Amino acid sequence: MRNYKLIYYLLLITSVLVCGCHGGEENEVFKKEPQLILSVDRIEAGKTLTLSIDNVPLDKISSVNWVWGDGEVSDAVEGTHQYTLPGNYLILASVVFVDGDVVMCKGNVEVYLPELSGNERLSIPLSLKNKSHIQICAHRGYWKEAPENSLKAVELAIKSQIDIIELDVRMSKDEKLVLMHDASIDRTTNGKGTIAKMAYSDLKSYYLYHNLDLTSERIPLLSEILLMARGKIYLDLDVKISNYKLVYDMVKQHGMLSQVMFTVYDTDVAEGLFKMDREIIMLPVIYSMEDLENYLAIGASLCVIQFNTKAFTKEILAKAFDNGISAFKNIYINSDVTPNSDGFKQVDSFVAKQGNVIQTDFPLELKEYLELNYGK
Repeated sequence: MRNYKLIYYLLLITSVLVCGCHGGEENEVFKKEPQLILSVDRIEAGKTLTLSIDNVPLDKISSVNWVWGDGEVSDAVEGTHQYTLPGNYLILASVVFVDGDVVMCKGNVEVYLPELSGNERLSIPLSLKNKSHIQICAHRGYWKEAPENSLKAVELAIKSQIDIIELDVRMSKDEKLVLMHDASIDRTTNGKGTIAKMAYSDLKSYYLYHNLDLTSERIPLLSEILLMARGKIYLDLDVKISNYKLVYDMVKQHGMLSQVMFTVYDTDVAEGLFKMDREIIMLPVIYSMEDLENYLAIGASLCVIQFNTKAFTKEILAKAFDNGISAFKNIYINSDVTPNSDGFKQVDSFVAKQGNVIQTDFPLELKEYLELNYGK
C-alpha cells in the first residue's frame, strides 16, 4: 500500500512541474538584446527609410524612441523617416520594454543626392564642346565683392552667371572639409591658428575679412558650397590635403561628379584618382610638353588641362587639341596687372590661341569684354 502511495505522490509532483514549465508565457525569460534593422544602408534624399527592431518579442516592447541624427525625433515601434540633406547619419533607438527597462541600439545610413542629369545641367566635358563660348572661372569665388572662398563669393558668382568657380579645400582636426586657401586662418579671419589643428566648432566661431573689413561671413563647409552650387555653377576644387578620396566621396554624395573638376599637380595623384573613378574630371596643371605626355600616358579621359604660361605654346596646345583636350589658363591672377592696365591684351592673346577657359580675379570684367568683342 505504501508503494502505491509513493507512486501517486511522484506522479502528482511530476504533473505540477510539467504544467509549471509550459504555462504562463508572461514568465518567459528572453535576452534584451534588440537589433536595429534598416531597409537600406544608403538612400536617396527624400525617399522613405524604414527601420524595425528584431531579436526580441515585439509584445515585450512598450515603445521605441528614435533619434534620426538630423535634429528630428519620433516615437513608434517601427520607425520611418525621410532625410532632406545628404550626409552620413547616426541613428539611435531607445527600446523601452514593458517592464520599464531601456536598451539603446544604433545604426548608420548614408543619404545622397542623385547625380545631376544632362537635362538639369550639362556635364563639364559636354559644356567644353561648345567652342563658341569661352568659360570664365572666378578665382576663389567672386572675391572682389566678398571674402574669398566664402558662401557670399559663390552666391555672387552665380548671380553674375559666371561659368565656374575655383575654391580651395582643407580639412579641420575633426575631419570636416572647409574652404580656405591658406593653411592657417590668420590672413583671412579675425582668428589665429592652423586649420588642421583646429576643430570645426572653433573655426566657425571666427569671421572672414573682405580686404580690411570684417564681415558676417564665416568659414564655410564644402557641403554648404556643394548644395549652393548644385545645378547652377561648375566647381574647380583645388584640394589642399592628401586625402582626395574624402573630397571625392562628398562630391559624389551631393550628386555633383559631373559638375566638379579636381585640380591635380602630379601624375601620381592623377593615377590614383583615375583608379578610383575612370570618369572623374581632373584638371592637371602642366608646365611643359613632357608634362602633357605624362598625363596622356595615364590613359585617363582628359577633357581639360590648365596651362602654365610657359606651356601655352602653339605646339603644346596643338597636341592637347588633337587629343580632344580644352585649354584652361590663369589670366590676371595675384598680379598688379589688371585688365584695364593691360588693355585686355592677355585676353586677346588667349582668344587668338583658341583657349577655352580663363581663370581670373576679374570674372565680370572678362565676361563682359568677351561678350562685347567676341560674342563668346
